[in-house]
Amino acid sequence: MPNASVPPDQTGPATPPFSILVVDGTPALPDLAREALTNLSVDGVGVRLIDAASAAEARQALYDHPEIAVILLELVLEHDRAGLDLISHIRNDLGNQRTRIVVCTAHPDAISEEEVIGGADVSDYRAKAELSPRALRTAVTGQLRAFASLQALAAGRKGLARMLVATTGLLELRTPETLFPNILPRVVGLLGIGRHALLCVQGDTQPRDRKIRVRASIGRFAPWKDVELSSLGEARIEAALERLSPSSETIVEPDFCALRLRANGGVTGMIYVEGRNDGSAREWQLLELFRNKCAIAFENALLFEELTIAQKATVLAMGSLAEYKDNAAPGHLQRIERLVGDMARELLARGQFSDELDADCVEKIGLAALLHDVGMLSVSDETLGMPGELASNDLVAIRRHTEIGHRILSAVAAPLRERSLLSIAADIARYHHERYDGSGYVEGLAGDAIPITARITAVADVFDALTTSRPYRGAWPVEQAIDWITERSGRDFDPRVVDVFLVVVRRLQSTEPDWFPKSNAGHGVLGGLLGRKLRDLFGRRATAP
Repeated sequence: MPNASVPPDQTGPATPPFSILVVDGTPALPDLAREALTNLSVDGVGVRLIDAASAAEARQALYDHPEIAVILLELVLEHDRAGLDLISHIRNDLGNQRTRIVVCTAHPDAISEEEVIGGADVSDYRAKAELSPRALRTAVTGQLRAFASLQALAAGRKGLARMLVATTGLLELRTPETLFPNILPRVVGLLGIGRHALLCVQGDTQPRDRKIRVRASIGRFAPWKDVELSSLGEARIEAALERLSPSSETIVEPDFCALRLRANGGVTGMIYVEGRNDGSAREWQLLELFRNKCAIAFENALLFEELTIAQKATVLAMGSLAEYKDNAAPGHLQRIERLVGDMARELLARGQFSDELDADCVEKIGLAALLHDVGMLSVSDETLGMPGELASNDLVAIRRHTEIGHRILSAVAAPLRERSLLSIAADIARYHHERYDGSGYVEGLAGDAIPITARITAVADVFDALTTSRPYRGAWPVEQAIDWITERSGRDFDPRVVDVFLVVVRRLQSTEPDWFPKSNAGHGVLGGLLGRKLRDLFGRRATAP
C-alpha cells in the first residue's frame, strides 16, 4: 500500500510500444529494420515498425501517428532533397523537436554528411552500405532512450504547469464554502483522469464523530452534498477512504485516486477522484505535492470558519444586550440581519454601488448591521424609561448614541487590516440616522455622501420598527409600512435602496409569509425610545393606523 513517502508500484496499464517510422522508396531499409529491431525491448517497452515509401506517405504517417519516437530516413525519395524537405517539415511546420531522426542513406554522394549534419536537425547519419543489423539496433536503442528522456522532461514540465494552475490562489479561498467546491475541479484538471470527484469531511461536527459527510462533489457525484457517505451505498468509495491514514495519505490506483487532508481538532478531509490513470510514480508525486498545498488551505479554511463563528457569536452577544435591556420584540436582530443582507445581495447582483459594495462587504453587512444601535448602551435607564416627550438634554444624549457606537466600534476595528466587519459596523452605527435629503443626523449628510451600508440599514431598521408594537401604537400592517417607506423614497431613503427593499419584501411575502413579526409582539423601554426616535426624525407623519 502506498504511503506518504513511498510511491506506488507501477502496476497500471501496459506502456504502449515505441513507434519507429521507416521511410525508404526501396525495401532495403525496411528489411534491415525488421531484421535488426524485431523483439527489441528498451527498458521493458517494445517497438513497432511503420513503413512509408515516400515523403508524402511519411507526412501522412506522422499525422496518423504523432507519437512516433524514431524515424529511419532515406534522404533520396521523390527527388534528391525530398528527405531534407521532410526533416524541415517535421522540425519547423510540425514543431516536433522530440522525434529522433536517423539518416540511413544509400546515396551519400547526393547530399554529403557535412551538409546534412550542419544544416538539418538530425540525431545520426549512417550510410546503408556500412550499416549492419547490430549497428542499427545499437543506434536505435540509444535514440529511443533519448526520446524517452525528452518525453519524461516534457511530462514533468506539463505536470509542473498543471500544478501551478491547480494551486494558484488556493490559499486565498478562505472559507469552506469557497474552498471545497474549488478543490475538486483543480485536482481533476491536474490529473486529467476524469470528472467524477468528491470531498468528504470526518469529525467536523464532533471531535470523535467517525461519520464521513460529503461536503462537495462534481461529475456523477454532483447530487451528493451534506449527506453521510454511508447512506449512499457506495461501499467501494468507503473502502478506498478507509485506507487513508497518517501513513497512507496519497493513494494512486489504476481506477481511482484518494487524498487525506489533516486539520487540527481531529477534523479530517478526504478527496476521492474516480477515473483511469497510469498509476505511475510521476502522478503520485503530483498528487502528493497538491495534497500538501490542499492540506494547508483546508486547515486555514476551517480556522477561518471557527473565527467567523466566534466573531458572529460576539456580535450577536453585543447586539443582544440592547434587546435584553429593552425586552424588545422577538427576532428583531435576526430580521435586521436578513433584510440588510438580502438587500445588499440584490444591489450587488444589479451591479449598483460597485465602488462600495463588493462580495466581501455583502458577506459581512448583515452581521455588521446588528450593531447599529450599540451606542444606546451608553444611554441611562432613567432616560430610556422616561415617559412622554424627552427634554432637550435627553434628546441630545440619545442622538449621541451614533457617535458613541462609532467610537466604540472604530477603536475595536483599528488593529484589523482592510475593511473588517467591525469597520463596516462603525460606519453603520454613525450614519444610519442620516437621511437622503440631508435632514438626518449626526452630520446632515445627503445622497451618496452617506455610506451605502448605512442607507441600507436605515430602511431595514425603520421597516422593522414600524411592523412591531411600540408603547404609543400597535404594530403597523406590513403593507402600510411598505407604503410609508415607498412614500419617503427620495426624501428619507435612497430610491435605489427602496427599490431592492420592495423586491426583497415581496419575495419574503411569497416564499416565507410567516417571516414577518407578529402583530402582538411585545415592547419595552427601548421600544418606547424607538417610537420617540421615529417621531423625532419624521415629526408627526408616522401616525397610528
